[in-house]
Amino acid sequence: MNNPLQPILLPFLEQGLETQNQNIKLLLYKKNEDIFNSLDFESETIYQEPLFFSYFNKSNSSIVQLEQILAGFSSGNKFRVQTDNFGRFYIPNTGWFITNKKNVILIFYKKEMLLEEEGIKVDFTLDHVSLIENTSIEVLKYPIPLLEQCFFNVDKKLIEVEIEKITKEHLEHLTIAYQLIKKNIPTQFQLIEKYANKCMIFNVDTYERNSFATMKAVGIGFYNAYQENYDEVFFVDDIAHQTGHVIFYTLLSNIDDFFKVPKETVLETIELPDGTFIENRDLYVLFHAFYTYYTSFICLDACLDAGDFDKRQVHEAKGRIAFYLNKCYNDFVLIDKQPFETEENALKYFTKNGLSIYKEIKNIWLEMSKKWFDEVKVYDLSNQPYNFTYSKFRELNPLT
Repeated sequence: MNNPLQPILLPFLEQGLETQNQNIKLLLYKKNEDIFNSLDFESETIYQEPLFFSYFNKSNSSIVQLEQILAGFSSGNKFRVQTDNFGRFYIPNTGWFITNKKNVILIFYKKEMLLEEEGIKVDFTLDHVSLIENTSIEVLKYPIPLLEQCFFNVDKKLIEVEIEKITKEHLEHLTIAYQLIKKNIPTQFQLIEKYANKCMIFNVDTYERNSFATMKAVGIGFYNAYQENYDEVFFVDDIAHQTGHVIFYTLLSNIDDFFKVPKETVLETIELPDGTFIENRDLYVLFHAFYTYYTSFICLDACLDAGDFDKRQVHEAKGRIAFYLNKCYNDFVLIDKQPFETEENALKYFTKNGLSIYKEIKNIWLEMSKKWFDEVKVYDLSNQPYNFTYSKFRELNPLT
């Protein structure tokens, strides 16, 4: 499977990353004018740390939380850190420090790898950073207090999610999925590894929180492994989808390069049958959706072509492709009522740069439709909820 968007996106991604990095540097400078005495100002990777985004997006974050992030990158030696409800704390590039001190502030001496509380040594176990095998992608396997702000329900209320247990259960599936993407569509994997190089699996009813990516933690894909039958097929799809959002957050850092109209321009209002308002889908949301359809298409298709799935998994992967063919087409219609006959409205919404991306996504949709339509046209998707659910798919489309 080719990846025609990758060379188009690369220069814009570099520009977007530079914009993001400069914004983080400015925020750090405002916190402490001397901060770059101990940080490499020219580094590209330091300022991509997702927890910087989390810290500066949280209204009541403490300076201790910032020191704890900086401990992973600074040439300094003495930092304050804070343990969580389990006696753990996380330092980027280092890992998880596990102590018997819950919800306390400690002093961390980086060079000596020493912890103290009021001058008394504190014992700890270091659980090193966990990377997906043969990649630089990190799995965040425990909760991180700064990321709690990212887990909220439809009413915008914070919710609790389970992370540690579900990560152990699905680490093998997650690893296989990343490896399949790396093997079968390496150009997309290169983007994932550079722009979305951390991930977290969580478990909560999807009515509370779907898988997601967020501007509050740019660089992390959050995968909700709620359904019991999830395996590497789900993770190939969800990795493609959520890292697609992360990549697009960086790409759209310079929004005027892509849109002629305000990004908040509403193209669809979603309501319940009784008229209850659910959400407005604006141009920015829709453009994100188009790219995630694209990434799911190319990753699932490449794995099918490579013969990496067994019979049941092939059935699921084709069901997912059918699901996205429908959803993607319905979103094209929001831009142009006859999307493959005219681009009149697309010209109204997108700049030349935005239009080049939009056209390639349409081309991939056409390619996927021509390739798979004869096989998937018989599928009945009428019982599918918002998220593709294989158990429901199999009810109406038995595996033969």
